[in-house]
Amino acid sequence: MSQGGSDMANLIDLMKNDGLRLAQPVLVEGMPPMTFVCDFAPDGANADDLNACEPELPDHLREFWSISRTAKLFEDREYGQWGLEILTPQRAVEMTNSYRARRQRDFVDGDLVLGQFFGDSDLLIIRCDVNSPDYGNVLVALPLDPRPHWYLSAESFAEFLQRYAKAGGDKFWENADHMRVSDQ
Repeated sequence: MSQGGSDMANLIDLMKNDGLRLAQPVLVEGMPPMTFVCDFAPDGANADDLNACEPELPDHLREFWSISRTAKLFEDREYGQWGLEILTPQRAVEMTNSYRARRQRDFVDGDLVLGQFFGDSDLLIIRCDVNSPDYGNVLVALPLDPRPHWYLSAESFAEFLQRYAKAGGDKFWENADHMRVSDQ
């Protein structure tokens, strides 16, 4: 990564500039290959939006949203079946409230839906309960599975983005050796 700037800004620059190199095209028989792009909103969220979202946002997420209020990471532009959308703070609150109402047994205080995956119903969740030992952890919530079967994908949003970029947008947390929430 380049010298200067924050680690988050450098990570965003890496995905902006090298997203095509990081994610190899996927060949689909009889169709053009899927290619992937990373797009970031050119403006960041303001402090009022961030504080209305969740007053105890982990620093890495707060920094990300202050640089880019939303992003589409490793999106398959041809078919729309791959990639991750990082939601705006306002949309994150709306989706969190909606899922918390529908899945009361699985969502707990401090969960914030910060992203959704294209092509499936998995959600990216970050823990925002500063009094909890899992504060800042990033989970992947599965649409039908209860919380103990969700993936613990990273211990911070920065770690998640680094691993996701290194994997070229592949779902690295689905490896057999990756922890589930119940393993914590």
